[in-house]
Amino acid sequence: MPKLDGTETKTAFAARVGLTKGRISQLVAEGLPVRSDGRIDVAEGLAWIETNLDPARRYKGGAPTATTRTATLAEAKRLHEIVKVQRARLAFEREQGKLIDADEARRTVFARARAERDAHLAWVQRTAPLLAAELEADPRATFAALDRMMREHLEHLADLPLGSFGDGA
Repeated sequence: MPKLDGTETKTAFAARVGLTKGRISQLVAEGLPVRSDGRIDVAEGLAWIETNLDPARRYKGGAPTATTRTATLAEAKRLHEIVKVQRARLAFEREQGKLIDADEARRTVFARARAERDAHLAWVQRTAPLLAAELEADPRATFAALDRMMREHLEHLADLPLGSFGDGA
């Protein structure tokens, strides 16, 4: 999906939020920010719509009470439009690379953890004979002890919650 420059025409912005171009023009008259070249900054536009959409329809007849807060058709339409704007904001943030797919992130982290585990176990196989030669010890016993210790260490790491590793900085 191509990255956006952060601005769109009124027509493109209308399609993004699920409104007509005419409704966008009405919202511009009500204060929706538009750049001097007539384009709309997507992030600013989404934020404005989310906070200012149909303010005259929000609470007809004063502040809401328990009885006036029932779902009217106008309220339902307003809420529907807000949900469309929120979905458009998420889509925009995904296009800009600010959001990632959770399943893809899980797969990536799992693959990285598996590769690190395999690298640690391969290190034991490479290092045990060298260590045994240096210490003039039995290579099989050295490998068995080092392998056992590495597996215990990896199990300990696997049991730690992710937050215990700090922020990685």
